[in-house]
Amino acid sequence: MEKEKKEDLRIKRTRKLLSQALLSLIEHHSFNSISVKEICEEAMVHRATFYTHFNDKYDLLAYLLKEIAEEFHFTDSNLEEVHLKLFNVAIKYKRLFSQLFLEERDSLRYVIRNEMTTSMKQEMLRDDRNPSISTSSEIGIAAFAGATLGVLNWWIENGMTLSGEDVYNEIKQVLNWEYIEKIHDEAIGKE
Repeated sequence: MEKEKKEDLRIKRTRKLLSQALLSLIEHHSFNSISVKEICEEAMVHRATFYTHFNDKYDLLAYLLKEIAEEFHFTDSNLEEVHLKLFNVAIKYKRLFSQLFLEERDSLRYVIRNEMTTSMKQEMLRDDRNPSISTSSEIGIAAFAGATLGVLNWWIENGMTLSGEDVYNEIKQVLNWEYIEKIHDEAIGKE
């Protein structure tokens, strides 16, 4: 029994070293450019040991993300705590979050979000009386785009049984639509 505990501790230690090495490398390099060899050198772990624990760097990243997700503990939190935990963890792992959220420029999710936010901002800036977009408007645009993409994800995962119009109407009910329209109208100078 004592020997099993020591082996478990060695496995945990090795995985922790590899995870920390990946995080360290991400501080200075993009994830796509990092090799397993570099991870092993940073962790001071043999490649064979790496492959004993993980199939590839993507498997290590998935493990690391699962470990980070445990820091959220969403189930024991109210809505405000959930948001605060999420943003605090994002600050703690700033470079990792930055790469995974912002540097995946070829993902469909990124392209759709970028198109949505860009077109909303352009519409707001068309009015000559409004030379810039307020922080409140920026957050409103981001919230709307994020919520829409989250619902799109849910809709796809659940077989797309509702029509697009039905989903849109549900989004309007769930979100504080009047507030979003108010921000929009203020940004384009409507009274």
